[in-house]
Amino acid sequence: MVPSPALRVDVARARAHWHARAGLAAPLPGDADEVIARTGWLRTLGGVDVYLAARARVPGLGRATLDALVDAGRLRVIPAVRGCVYLVPAAHVPLALAVADDAWRKRTDRDVAKAGTSWREIEEVGRAVMRVLGAGAATTDAIRRALPDGAVRGLGEAGKRAGVTSPLPLALRDLELRGAIARASATGRLDTERYVWRLVPAAAPVAVPGDAVDRWAALVRIFVGHAGPATVGDVATWTGLARRDATAAIARAALVPVAVEGLAEPAWIVEDDVTALAEPAPPSTRVTLLSFEDGYLVHHGGPRWMVAPAQWDRPVRVWGNTRGATLGDAAHPATRTVCVGGVVVGIWEMDPDAGSVLWATWTPVAPPVRAAIDQLATETGYFLEDELGHARSFSLDTDAEVRGRAAEVARLASGGGDVVAPRRPRPTVAATRTAARTAPRTPAKKAARTPAEEAKKAARTPAKKAARR
Repeated sequence: MVPSPALRVDVARARAHWHARAGLAAPLPGDADEVIARTGWLRTLGGVDVYLAARARVPGLGRATLDALVDAGRLRVIPAVRGCVYLVPAAHVPLALAVADDAWRKRTDRDVAKAGTSWREIEEVGRAVMRVLGAGAATTDAIRRALPDGAVRGLGEAGKRAGVTSPLPLALRDLELRGAIARASATGRLDTERYVWRLVPAAAPVAVPGDAVDRWAALVRIFVGHAGPATVGDVATWTGLARRDATAAIARAALVPVAVEGLAEPAWIVEDDVTALAEPAPPSTRVTLLSFEDGYLVHHGGPRWMVAPAQWDRPVRVWGNTRGATLGDAAHPATRTVCVGGVVVGIWEMDPDAGSVLWATWTPVAPPVRAAIDQLATETGYFLEDELGHARSFSLDTDAEVRGRAAEVARLASGGGDVVAPRRPRPTVAATRTAARTAPRTPAKKAARTPAEEAKKAARTPAKKAARR
């Protein structure tokens, strides 16, 4: 039986709390790994959006800075909830791996038996893998080639039917989930799914609850700490637990129930948030360009509660085999969004040909908001072009798909919103400083373009005019 709610709040107040706890209402102090620990693990899909999600919470964060935190082990790329790969702070890694291991072994037990192998054989292959990795990090293919003849056998037709052609992939996952080995990017960057395996240095053990429900409860407290108020459905969806297990975890986690107007079931918060949620929401007009699959949008069943009801019927792309095709019912919109003060007001995308970010709003925005979006869009365009070199969202995404999404933004802008113009070549720092010292106080004339710039502008002009019609 659910106890009486400690608070009753409307959706606007809940949204403001979600916005603040996600680290989007105002920048939080600390390095990126500390901020991610407080605001939620980030999905890594083999594209740039893990960087975009981090930059939404740590403004101006550079690729090299985030990569260095991963290289130092302060953030880890690991399979976590639902078997999905996340960027997880080091302090949360043992728990995340233990919970992932629980779920994986239950699913894999059947496949092991069907494939005609055993956990004993998988562990023997694992010991051979550890000996290979003792010589240094290696890809899966390199490990396979380095193993002694006969160390890994093919599992034949039975293995094919079970989707397990050899014990090696199972051995690698077993070692990873037990914390013996770790994956590292083959390129040193997070926008890839090409990994090498390496041994994990010995370290002081981190206590993880021995009881499964206690592990779930610890996991749920982490989630609700940055996504509360959260319903049982929200918890079950994020963790991958059955509703009965999510309910048991919530009871064990000592959470506080609250009633949120519009939600069909009670929601839960950590006890430390009761006072904050009871007070009026601090005002926030902060502009953020959210990533594809940003937790702020997906942790509560999709963006419904983050957009104005007048936009709920607006069609939207969806990602994967998920429900919905409008902003009001889509669980996983396959688009990047513009957020102002916690409310999603439009969409954005990189134009890979122009080297700039396009953005559009569903309704016109005030001039100061437009200026803020323009500035952030320009900075984001520089980041994507100069530091990453592409804007693909996930490993199977393509530049053609990115162009298609950018064209959708341009079409939306032509219907009454705003769109930022493609950027012009950025001047050097030295040139900028010289211009600042010598600039006259009267309005400056436009600088003459080089022939190359004129040709580039001429090539862009038809598309630009079409976008504004």
